[in-house]
Amino acid sequence: MARTKQTVRKATGGSAGRVKLLIGGDGNSSAVGRQDAVEVCEGFRHNDYCIICRDGSVDDDVLVLCDECPRVVCTHCVMIPLAFAQAVLAPHVTFRCICCHIAGQRQGGNALTPYLGFYRNNKPVLDSFLPIRAALEINVTSQLSSDTLLFVHLTLVDYDTNDSSFELGHQFLLPYFPHAGMQYHKVTFDIGTASKVKTYRNSMAALVGKLSSTAWSHVVFGISNHTDNSSGDPYVGYERKTYVVTPVHDFLAIILGPWQGLINKAPESFLWLFSCGALVNNPASFANLHASVALHGISAAMAFNAVHFQPSFSAHLLLAFCELVLIQRVSIQQAFPDMLGQSYKLGRHSDILLDSFSPPPLGQLPATAVP
Repeated sequence: MARTKQTVRKATGGSAGRVKLLIGGDGNSSAVGRQDAVEVCEGFRHNDYCIICRDGSVDDDVLVLCDECPRVVCTHCVMIPLAFAQAVLAPHVTFRCICCHIAGQRQGGNALTPYLGFYRNNKPVLDSFLPIRAALEINVTSQLSSDTLLFVHLTLVDYDTNDSSFELGHQFLLPYFPHAGMQYHKVTFDIGTASKVKTYRNSMAALVGKLSSTAWSHVVFGISNHTDNSSGDPYVGYERKTYVVTPVHDFLAIILGPWQGLINKAPESFLWLFSCGALVNNPASFANLHASVALHGISAAMAFNAVHFQPSFSAHLLLAFCELVLIQRVSIQQAFPDMLGQSYKLGRHSDILLDSFSPPPLGQLPATAVP
């Protein structure tokens, strides 16, 4: 039978019965919540949200699991004829999502055929095409992934992060993780002396030890700090009562060193550098940055060349990254032009530099645009 599941909705609307609550007194109340088992299918875990409407499904609606990819489609978006409602649940019925249908036609060079969705022994179950209750405007590489995700925001001591777009990205992603597969950690660093470096390494070792019990699919670092206007060297903290800097390769060796084990194990890792443009405008500093990011095995790093960079201006770029790369699982190389398109006003303030070191991850769905 075509496999189904249910996932709590992200939307805030809906219908529910009215009850009269007991305020005070001796009344007892209890709440029972239902959490579905994680669906696993031969090498991939199915998404929790419909690829079309991007929401979950409850009550009479269910999510139908594609047998060829991790995507799911809710029965609100695909209009299964009533006459076939039981037939699609019969034994040995498989489901192919619309994205796999389109990708299969384009890769094989086959003539366009109606989308039928459900099959038994490679023959359609329905006697006509399967209607979709929406306009589909996605890339066939897209899915709605809830794979484990770790956000780490490393912030210079006394650096004002009230306008941080990095934490906004984490807040944006929360509804996509109903099974709590995402964590956010903000770490303030002050590594201006040798003793402070030792303290930082010890504290990070303890934190990383706790995090190591999870197999993180993505690790995303954001570093918020200042840079020296002439050398491009990052600030590292205080020596006595004065800020000091160090070359970027030494800085990243210290700041990322305790995290290296998690970086090595994660299929993808990303680094966002929220600092002024001297870091990349100085040729020596930029060369050291490039070499250091490659040395640490970071999949891709993003930096900005504005002389007086305002981190809040990067919000749209970061949200587009969260949407396209972390949720839809489009490779950073393929997603980057669209990320720029969704944050075009940022270009008035700064150029954006993408330093990418890895090909699309293994298992990436084939890249074909859907008109």
